[in-house]
Amino acid sequence: MKLLEGIQLHELVLIILGFILGLVLIFVFLFGALRGKPNLKLLYGFIAPLIMIGYPSIQSIEFSKDVIKIDKLVEQVNRNPTDTMATRALINEISTLPKSRCVTSSDAMSTIANAQAAVGLYDSAKVTIQKAVALSPNSDKVIESKKQIEKQWTQQKDFEKKVDKLKSNLQRLEANPKNTVLRDSVAINLNEIKRLNAPVHMAQRDILAVGLAAAIVGERQAAEQVADDVLRVSPNQPDAKRLKQAIIDKVIERQFPIRQPAKPQSPPQGKMNTETTPQKPPIVQAPVPIKIDTNWRSKLIPKSAIARNFIKWDKEQ
Repeated sequence: MKLLEGIQLHELVLIILGFILGLVLIFVFLFGALRGKPNLKLLYGFIAPLIMIGYPSIQSIEFSKDVIKIDKLVEQVNRNPTDTMATRALINEISTLPKSRCVTSSDAMSTIANAQAAVGLYDSAKVTIQKAVALSPNSDKVIESKKQIEKQWTQQKDFEKKVDKLKSNLQRLEANPKNTVLRDSVAINLNEIKRLNAPVHMAQRDILAVGLAAAIVGERQAAEQVADDVLRVSPNQPDAKRLKQAIIDKVIERQFPIRQPAKPQSPPQGKMNTETTPQKPPIVQAPVPIKIDTNWRSKLIPKSAIARNFIKWDKEQ
């Protein structure tokens, strides 16, 4: 971060005035010295320009240290997105930053955008990183942050589209639980979500829709773990409690029993038809298996309720 990046207008004016005052004092002192009458009392006057220049510079350095500290917390949250203590520490640190100073610093705006993405506020992060680009479009940090945030934002929108389809089918299936076509559609929707490559923060109701779909298709253990993931960040989430209890009480298992594959029928015993010659079944090429990440559940991260404090800070500043 540049030495004076993030400096406010009144501080910049103070630095300029301090610099001018320092030059005037130097000129007056040298003028007196050349005439053989140096005024040593003028040396005390240099204290004022030193304070006028030094105070804003010190504030800028402290601000830079705070931004670096937040960068480290962002890395910590990215390594473990479910660490609520780290998330809380990150938001608390950002709450101490004056927004009036942040909006003049591309590094600070980039850091805040990265922090917003780290807690799942992708829309806010995209807006913030655009402000950083406007301040410093050629900054390496800004360019890299913009690339990562836009990728995460795109993944989030793709996920939301898939979950919207899943929710629609779940609502229809709830009205007609015996509709096997709808159950197959839910299974297809779930597989599409499983194929998501990168971890994304999800709204808690969205992740619970995924958990319900997993329970319906027979993945009861994974569904219970999904509910536990939500309860880990929001212990009183009512929908997560209901889903977990429905799995434990086997309510979903009774409502949506796992379908057994149909047994092949044996040919009827007795006289064989000699008029027809048995033919070999046609060779059908097996479809290419769909690769699904077996760790799909751990990549669907429920958005912590703590993130609301970040939105509140952003509005209040």
